[in-house]
Amino acid sequence: MKKISVFVGMLLTLFMVLPANAQVNFGVLGGINLSSYDIDPLEGGLELSNFTAFGFGGVLDYCFNEFITLHIEPMYLQKGVNGEWSMYKTEMKLAYLEIPLMLKYAFGSSEIKPYLMAGPTIGYLLSAKGKVSGGGYSEEDDMKDVSKSFDFGLGFGVGVSVPISNNSIFLEARYALGLTNVNDDPDDPETDVKSKGIQIFAGITFPLGK
Repeated sequence: MKKISVFVGMLLTLFMVLPANAQVNFGVLGGINLSSYDIDPLEGGLELSNFTAFGFGGVLDYCFNEFITLHIEPMYLQKGVNGEWSMYKTEMKLAYLEIPLMLKYAFGSSEIKPYLMAGPTIGYLLSAKGKVSGGGYSEEDDMKDVSKSFDFGLGFGVGVSVPISNNSIFLEARYALGLTNVNDDPDDPETDVKSKGIQIFAGITFPLGK
């Protein structure tokens, strides 16, 4: 909860210091999340691989000036991991209401603006499912009761914005690193489970006001 309080405090502070005449843009985005999890200790013989998930949501930009922007992306985001052990395959799939809070720095003198971005993310767990199949056997379990409700992390990425009339389209890629152990199983308290993923999103923004 301490991490969540720090995140909310940062968000409120940023809104308080935003200049009254800041340019505000809003829009939508969607894309994929090449997700995985680090699990420690990992059960012997279990091999993990990426889970291809997706995300979609909104965009809210507060432009301090031509180069620096506060970039907020509230979205529905899936995370997960695939596993294989002997003849069995496993799948862990979680869905979050995720809020990345990124600070963008654009550079270049042309209208097409490449940019760097970094910042914290927080996700509220909506659902969690686990599945085991193989050898004529298949079982799916609800894992929400053994998963923490919040996943706090950091994101680092690059992107490019292209103007179209008064609007802009963008493409961005980032690496998301979970800092929270999302395992909340009282029967297995020693296992550490943290998310990670390579996320690729595209979207469009529209100016609000001037």
